[in-house]
Amino acid sequence: MAPEASTQYPLYNTTFSLNRVSPLYTSTTLPLNNTTLRDHARQFRDILAGEVLRGVRVGLVLEDDILARVGALQTVTWQLLPEEEAWSMEELDLDDEDTTTVLTSSRGMIVTVTYEKMAYKAILLKDDRTSDGETTIGSIREGTEEFQHFSLLLSKMPGPLREAFTDYLTSTFDTRVSNLHLSTSYLNEAFEHYISDLSHDEEGEIMDIIERSKTLRSVVKETVFIIGFDLSSASLKTIDISIAREDLPRMIARGKKLRGDSEGDSPFFDALAAYIKGHMALDMRHEGVKVMRIACGPFVLGSEGKIKLTQPVSNEDGSSPQSRATRRLINGLVDLAAGSGLKGAT
Repeated sequence: MAPEASTQYPLYNTTFSLNRVSPLYTSTTLPLNNTTLRDHARQFRDILAGEVLRGVRVGLVLEDDILARVGALQTVTWQLLPEEEAWSMEELDLDDEDTTTVLTSSRGMIVTVTYEKMAYKAILLKDDRTSDGETTIGSIREGTEEFQHFSLLLSKMPGPLREAFTDYLTSTFDTRVSNLHLSTSYLNEAFEHYISDLSHDEEGEIMDIIERSKTLRSVVKETVFIIGFDLSSASLKTIDISIAREDLPRMIARGKKLRGDSEGDSPFFDALAAYIKGHMALDMRHEGVKVMRIACGPFVLGSEGKIKLTQPVSNEDGSSPQSRATRRLINGLVDLAAGSGLKGAT
């Protein structure tokens, strides 16, 4: 029996590998729609199922133990990914021939490969900030040339399946897919931006100190920094630094005092670096000290190119600072994959 479909928005509660993708050549200036993507789903399914050409069977070789245990291939779907507010299983009905929803009104594309016992997925994301009144280079170019810009690929697939999918993208759309690794500076800045976004209301005004502290404690919760050492002689591989939810607002306030409350500063990291140096004699700014992973309530982000996002929660009035902050975090990763985001990717 195939796994049951979930109504949860597919970006959440799944650990994805991060990849950057160069523009997809589609040979048309028309936006992609679900009819076009169904054709790609059928072609990709044929590759996975295998075909016999001149007496030779071609397709995905199931030598991987994981794929050998998940049963027979059931379905392959390739569709536009609606905005979170419009997400519902009805919109993903494969028999629905409505093609009015096109790329310009969608978050990206989602590919789901379902076996008897497991379903795998890949999500290609474009920048969505045109809906926030912001314009990016990618959004301007999209639809005006024969390329579609999906800079970020999130994949939850075993190795052979992921390789088959990226090979299909490469051969079909003349694109290049590469791993997206995150530097220490990017991880630190992404976390600082996230807590800053949580501290502002829908109008962009900073919340009062009581409301800000309440939001940070309830959303971010406990935070864990996993620190590694790029030192050939070091016997200590990693250490975990945990910050309780009650300490987060106080550390931010302390960091602002250290640097004069400037918007351009990194108050949390300034306070953390000062505390660690004073109590452990460890210089967090040394080039041999690396932040390997940041884990908190809304997300886990790793330098090896992994991310897990938590389903955002709304306040009693229906607003959701977490949703806004998470959306901006994702847009930042899309920018980074496109080569125009925060510094620090390889």
